[in-house]
Amino acid sequence: MKTMKTASEVVQTGMLRATAPEAGTEYTVIAASPRRERLLWDKYLAGAAASYDRHGCAAALDYDEVSSGAGTALFFAVLDESDQVRGGLRVQPRFSAAAQSHALAEWAGQPGQVQLVNAIEERLAGGIVEVKTAWVDERSPIARSVAGQLSRLGLVIMEMSGTDHMMATAADHVLRRWQSGGGRVDESVPPTPFPDERYRTRLMWWDRARLQEHTTEETWRRMRMEADILQSPGHAQRLPGRVSISSKSAGRW
Repeated sequence: MKTMKTASEVVQTGMLRATAPEAGTEYTVIAASPRRERLLWDKYLAGAAASYDRHGCAAALDYDEVSSGAGTALFFAVLDESDQVRGGLRVQPRFSAAAQSHALAEWAGQPGQVQLVNAIEERLAGGIVEVKTAWVDERSPIARSVAGQLSRLGLVIMEMSGTDHMMATAADHVLRRWQSGGGRVDESVPPTPFPDERYRTRLMWWDRARLQEHTTEETWRRMRMEADILQSPGHAQRLPGRVSISSKSAGRW
């Protein structure tokens, strides 16, 4: 019977380790494809399903459609010291048309769907990826660090995918967290009541050329450092105490 590998044994696309100051313990971030790391993918998705269920919005996950991993180019999982997945997100393949965005289903029948399509089409030439299924286990002692870590992944996602833009849809209560990592609400697209009337879901964009402008100096320095580590070959690296800002050339999936 196969057992899940520990964080140090996973064959990863990228890995880093950091400390959660609120708990005084380390956590590990792993970036991988569902195809290469099926057991970790299953753990990440099971955690997402449990989180969505606790918040009463399980239908928004589309578990049966997502579970095969076919529609996911890359996912990020955050593991605690006991190798339990405490949060993560997934990245869909680069778009070639607006119709490939899941957001169109979220705005179906709503006044903002035309504006949504226009916003996507305006950015297609520079390349777009969409982030979905972001979750944090709010019961975990490292929940605050996990949420912060996920908010800082925009830079590495756009560099690894070779795109200029990243998009996500988010409810009002998480907008501030995403904005801390450089995301901005698209005010041209009215909110949609997705997955139901309890929510006001907004469209957010991350623009690689303006990411440094849209973050604090401290956040940008950490994003730059984490992106470099996650794109470095070899074993997991721990975040150093200081980092100098560098530039990276983009790759493509």
